[in-house]
Amino acid sequence: MSLAFCVLMTWLVITILSIIPKKMTELDMIILYAVNTIFDLSIFAIVHINLNWISVNTDVEQSLADLVLRLIMIPLVMVMVSNILLYSWKWLKWIIVIGILLLFIPMQFILQKLDILKAIHWNIYYTLCMFSLYIIFSSLMTLFITRFRSKEVKLD
Repeated sequence: MSLAFCVLMTWLVITILSIIPKKMTELDMIILYAVNTIFDLSIFAIVHINLNWISVNTDVEQSLADLVLRLIMIPLVMVMVSNILLYSWKWLKWIIVIGILLLFIPMQFILQKLDILKAIHWNIYYTLCMFSLYIIFSSLMTLFITRFRSKEVKLD
């Protein structure tokens, strides 16, 4: 059940990402996806292994569900957020990004109810802080990648 839920959520994210108009090139999105995956796995390793705030269930189905989320869904959401933040809309892009950020709260509760993650000292503010940090990092990397690309184009 938990693996099916995580795969369904990942396919929904992939579908939404394919529908939205993109401001980044495919190569930029691939690089951003790789950087976001490395960042997500690093932060999760710190929270899981070093701080022991979160423990992952050792059952095969729950472990695979967690891997689907960590390796596919969360980096894709960050790529989607980075594309949305490049839009020229003033308020609407921030409303969408805050809405996406707030969707991580019920996702965290569902992950705990499905017994994928066990968070001992976790609360709603940790979830908001952690995914806000992901969004900030992804936005900074997007700015770095797009500025690097524009300097590369000027050199040609």
